[in-house]
Amino acid sequence: MKDFAIIASIDLDKSDAVLDVASKIAPNIDGIKIGVPTLLERGVKFLQKIRALLEDKPILVDLKIADIGFRSSTSWNGTNAKIMSKLQGSGATHVTVHGFPGPASVAEAVEIGNHLGLGILLLPMMSHVGAEAFFSGHIKYSVFDESCRKSGVTLAPSARSTEMDVTDGILLMGEAAGVAGYIGPATRPADLKRYRSMTEKPIWCPGFGRQDRQGRSLASQLEDWAGIVGPRSAAIVGSLIYDARNPVEAVEEIIQIRDRIKKGLRPGV
Repeated sequence: MKDFAIIASIDLDKSDAVLDVASKIAPNIDGIKIGVPTLLERGVKFLQKIRALLEDKPILVDLKIADIGFRSSTSWNGTNAKIMSKLQGSGATHVTVHGFPGPASVAEAVEIGNHLGLGILLLPMMSHVGAEAFFSGHIKYSVFDESCRKSGVTLAPSARSTEMDVTDGILLMGEAAGVAGYIGPATRPADLKRYRSMTEKPIWCPGFGRQDRQGRSLASQLEDWAGIVGPRSAAIVGSLIYDARNPVEAVEEIIQIRDRIKKGLRPGV
């Protein structure tokens, strides 16, 4: 994935409209995110149309998988495995997975993802109002550690503590399970700093534009994002692109802002 990538989230009601926007912006954009509504309307084969437009650029399928991971005596064959197997050969490169169902769910997703060539992007926090009501809840390290061990996930010894919140727990679990990266809220800079303090993996960030609750311009939001998360990151931008009168011009403007910010960053960021 390109450093400081701009990923278009084309969350439109009709798949024909999704394909229309995708076909226009494909040469300029760094990748595309496709959501559940589009797949429910057109099926997984629709992703092959997006792949034909993007060549080797990433396609993120935003399923937010949050189901059962079950390991038999020989292999993982829970619900997560069944869901993810439907993406085989689709052209998808990444899929979103929730961490709150626990270590067996995440471990299954990672192993099946590795087999299918799908990068798992874990969600330790979300960008919408009220998300902190759940994700800031506390869990006991000892109970969490034992649960992880039973699923073959060994938390880093240096991370041991008596108590942590759900976001920290999901980040620790993701690091131990070997996820490809994380979904981090651009609306919550403090949480992005926490992510980066705990992982060197890519962080893909939704929440640009209308979701921002701090009154920042897009340029200011992108500057905060780039400075905190660093080059191994992606900005997931939705309505600013698909609702624009001219989506191609919108993408070009966003990329110009991104490139100006890149030039102004201090070496090593």
